[in-house]
Amino acid sequence: MNLRSTLLCSFVLLLCTCVSAQSEIEWTINVNTDQIVQTDKRIFGSLEKDIFTFLRGQVWTDDKFEEEERIEATLFLTISEVFEEANGTSKPIPDQYKGTLALQSQRPIFGTSERTPVLNTQDKFINFTYRQGEGIIYSEQSYASDLGHILAFYSFMILGLDYDTFSPLGGQKYFDKAQELYNRLPTEISSTQGWRSGNKSRNRYYLMENVLSPRMLPLRRAYYNYHRLGLDMMTTDVVSARSNITLAIQDAQKANQAYPSSVYVQAFVDAKREEIIEIYKGSTGVEQNTVISAMSRIDPSKSGAYRGIRSSGAVRRPTASRAPVSRSTRRKQ
Repeated sequence: MNLRSTLLCSFVLLLCTCVSAQSEIEWTINVNTDQIVQTDKRIFGSLEKDIFTFLRGQVWTDDKFEEEERIEATLFLTISEVFEEANGTSKPIPDQYKGTLALQSQRPIFGTSERTPVLNTQDKFINFTYRQGEGIIYSEQSYASDLGHILAFYSFMILGLDYDTFSPLGGQKYFDKAQELYNRLPTEISSTQGWRSGNKSRNRYYLMENVLSPRMLPLRRAYYNYHRLGLDMMTTDVVSARSNITLAIQDAQKANQAYPSSVYVQAFVDAKREEIIEIYKGSTGVEQNTVISAMSRIDPSKSGAYRGIRSSGAVRRPTASRAPVSRSTRRKQ
């Protein structure tokens, strides 16, 4: 084989490797800097690109995801503050930022062209260092960077919740990975507001702790009943599907009773509130009463919205697609 052929084969192999190394999560990234006035904002364009490059290049599982199976996720990072020196000079500290992170993920509904929200959460404690040109670093062996660990943590949480929708407790491996990531944090990082325990904040620690708590097992099982035995069956047996969703909601209520003010329960209702209201339009009075009672206890500030189910019209079913969405047999039970 001559040099040209060798180089061509090497290029093709590299290209195939890059194509195959596609993340299980299809990300939409937005970095908002409207609250920042005193900093050259060009750096935030680089930040947005580096976040996208980092997340797109990560392969977190051993499973092969078909294109239509990839999890869709949206990340909205709002930079609210550039850290300033503590001497009262209001002089910015280079490369150190503070903000909030809004995250949403969704998965396909089997046999339809529609998707359903799985995670909807907000993190108000985003503090990180970013230097233009250095990219974002993450290591499974040690702590590497603030932002890299935050992005990896939420990737594991998204994967864990998604896998829980396809098999009972199927996401355990990824929740364990999130915990391992937490355990690698140096003390000066784990004691910061976004990671620390003990203050009952709605932060990353408590999202992880809630998901792994035995008190939350009814809710984790509810994810499978709600999605795989509920939504995925809506086009073939709407009565049984809705019955399984009702059971899932009752399990969510049990988890809420066992662990009041849970950030995990709140993430569930924030993702599912509108969908649940839509599902029970036109259902039986018994089902409506059961769901209104349960959801009003889980999500009391929105009880009026749930009571509105009774005055709604016919239930809207998912629209069947001509080519049903496939599922990886590794994930589907």
